[in-house]
Amino acid sequence: MERIDKIKSIIGQKGIDLAIIHNPLEIFYFTGNMVQGMLFIPLEEDPVLFIRRPKERPIKKTLTYQYIDRLGEILSYPLSWKNIKQIGVEKDIMTLSMLERIKKILPHGKFEDISLEIRSLRMIKDKEEINKIQKAGKIIDSLFAKAKDLINEGITERGLALELEYISKQMGNIGIYRMRNKDNETSFAHILSGANTLVSSYLDAPTGGMGISSAFPQGPSHRKFKKGEPIGIDIMINYDGYIADATRTFVIGEIPDKLKLLNQKLMEIFSSLKENLIPGNTAEEVALKALETAKKLGVDDIFMGIGRDRVKFIGHGVGLEVDEFPFIMKGFKIPLRENVVVAVEPKLMDPELGMVGIENTFLITEKGPESLIEFEEDLIRI
Repeated sequence: MERIDKIKSIIGQKGIDLAIIHNPLEIFYFTGNMVQGMLFIPLEEDPVLFIRRPKERPIKKTLTYQYIDRLGEILSYPLSWKNIKQIGVEKDIMTLSMLERIKKILPHGKFEDISLEIRSLRMIKDKEEINKIQKAGKIIDSLFAKAKDLINEGITERGLALELEYISKQMGNIGIYRMRNKDNETSFAHILSGANTLVSSYLDAPTGGMGISSAFPQGPSHRKFKKGEPIGIDIMINYDGYIADATRTFVIGEIPDKLKLLNQKLMEIFSSLKENLIPGNTAEEVALKALETAKKLGVDDIFMGIGRDRVKFIGHGVGLEVDEFPFIMKGFKIPLRENVVVAVEPKLMDPELGMVGIENTFLITEKGPESLIEFEEDLIRI
């Protein structure tokens, strides 16, 4: 109930009488149950979970719950409905139609957005959450090592992705990568090579890839790996609901000198990011230092994408979702704190050479960032 107590404290400070949580993932965060329904958290009374489905599956009895078929049945529950005037909801993800339905059963309520408060609360991870992300990171380490053994000129991007995904699921990867921004979707890995590393997609990410279908135009394709060109492997693992994210760049045979030089500049930017991932610095300050380094090195025009498809972020929080707070970018002024987990992913996109990239998932500690990915960080020669 610690998380419930924290959100009660937050809504109390905002003068809100009732928080309504509708997103199944957020219901899971607060109750340990993945259900369709609504979690009502009154400021002055005990919370209650209204479950639409499943009704025939055992649930964790962490709080009072009631099964419902229709939204209006909620009113039969003995809450002090007349005292509920200010209501907090997550307007960033609640659909307009659902909000209108709630307004019909609570017509006298004034609805306020508490998305920022809930996302900020979830940004700070507890020991159990950190442990799960660490385990996801260990799986990624194993997959990078396996990729080093499997990569050769005869294999395709998709062929390697299939091999690694199969292995990952044997090791505990759930294989679902949830995103709060419903305009975005992604899959297990972006394994891209050569010119494909420069192909952007509708996913808000520095790389996209060709994919194999116009219905999902991103990710690995049937392109075969070739000597001397970059092979970018960006992997996400979901272990027991929690995600780690990492990228490494591989090359078959001799590494071209120009690619080595580009990678040296990338690693200098990466070092700048790591040096500034400390409690008290804002996410914006971390981003500005990296952008300053990229400009000093003369690669600011190819940093985090090419042309109009360059992304604005350099890193993002991870947890139950891929796109959690904080975002390492200009304008995101929330300070970093201990037990924040963030994936930092600088990438350089040379129009002739392709992409070189590095990404680690870091735990912010009192002493600075602790990498949850241990696999070698430099360009990896096969």
